[in-house]
Order: sequence, then structure tokens, then C-alpha cells
Amino acid sequence: MTPTVRLPALVIWLTLVWAFLWGDFGPASLVAGVAVALFIVWIGRPADVHGMQLTSFHPLSALVFLGYFSVQLVRSNLQVAWTVISPRPDVHTALVAVPMHVASEGIVTLVANAVTLTPGTLTVDVHEPDDGTPAVIYVHVLQFEDVESVRADVLQLERLAVRAFGTKQQRNDLEEVVAVRAARSEEAS
Repeated sequence: MTPTVRLPALVIWLTLVWAFLWGDFGPASLVAGVAVALFIVWIGRPADVHGMQLTSFHPLSALVFLGYFSVQLVRSNLQVAWTVISPRPDVHTALVAVPMHVASEGIVTLVANAVTLTPGTLTVDVHEPDDGTPAVIYVHVLQFEDVESVRADVLQLERLAVRAFGTKQQRNDLEEVVAVRAARSEEAS
């Protein structure tokens, strides 16, 4: 069973966050929260949420995404800290073009932000073609090993993000891409 979140649910969620942050669930606080939530939705226009369009949300997969991201965050913090305190830092930087596999602005934004929040990597640019094909994320890497490992890391983030927030079609399409990549790497071995 997969619950779906609609735009009104986003307003309700933002209102609840407002109330929790203020620690006040009184009528005035809730009205102010609704006003702020509507303003945020109007200004921010969440990616891929237009009117009553459905957006998938899979809570367990979202927890897996958050867990994976947290582990990567700790691991990369340790790597960057070691690089900083090393007497002779061995830094090999690179800018890598990473093609996305899902043409969803929301997923691309989530992955690009996760890459940027992880120390040692930074999303420099996102190129979104006008023809509806998936975007390309340009990632600056502090500890560069090879292009394929960077692309594999971003693909894993994308895969987990799609499982958590993607539609069934997006999940199926991405699993096909992953299967093709796995078959190619087996042939190369």
C-alpha cells in the first residue's frame, strides 16, 4: 500500500511543521501556519506538483534513502576531515557530468541537493534539456577516483530517491537502467 500525497497534504504538513516549531496549536497559530504554508507553496511551486497532481511517497523507502544519505554524509565528513588534517593531502579534483535517468524535477532537485550536502562533492550545474529528456548534473568531486564510481554513487542516490518519491513508472524505468548497467559490467568483467 503506497500513500500518495497531494498538494493540500503538503499545505497541511507545512502547517503542522509551523505549529510544532512554534509549540502552539491554538487557532491563531494554525491560521498563521496555513497562511505561511500557502505562501510557501505559491512562491516555491514544488517541482512536479501542479494542482492536484499525484506525487508518490513511500515512507519505508524514504527512511532507507535517509539512512543511506546519513551514512554517506558521515563517511564523506571523515574523508574530508582526514584530507584537511593530513600533512600532505592527496587531492584529485574533477568535474563529472552525471546523466540522470528520470525526467522529474523533484527527483533531480533532491539528488542534486543530496550531492551538494555531502562534503567533498558539489553540484555545480544542472542542465535540463527542453525536449523532456532527463537532466545532466555536473558534480565537482574533491577525491576523484574515476568517472564511473562518481556516476554509480549518484545513480544509487537517484535510485533510492525514486524508490522513495517516484511514480511506479519511474521506478520500473530506473530498475531497467540498473539492470542494463549490471549486465554491461558483468560482460566487461
